[in-house]
Amino acid sequence: MKTYKLSLGQSLDYVHKASERTAYKIQGYDQVYQVWSNRKAMARSIRMQEKRERRHDDWKAVVKLSEGEGH
Repeated sequence: MKTYKLSLGQSLDYVHKASERTAYKIQGYDQVYQVWSNRKAMARSIRMQEKRERRHDDWKAVVKLSEGEGH
C-alpha cells in the first residue's frame, strides 16, 4: 500500500491517480492518503473500523462507499 501526505490546501486541488481505491484521514493540518491494492480491501478495512467506537483518525474513502460495499 502506498501512503502519502498533503496539506489541507494542497488536497483541495489534488487529483488522485487511483481515487476509487484511496482513503484519507486527517492528521493535524495535513491529510494522509493511503492507496489499497483494490477497492474491496479498502472497503472492508473501512467497514471494520465502523464496528468499533468512532475515532477522529478513521479512514474515509475518497470516492464514497455504497451501502453494500465492504460487508
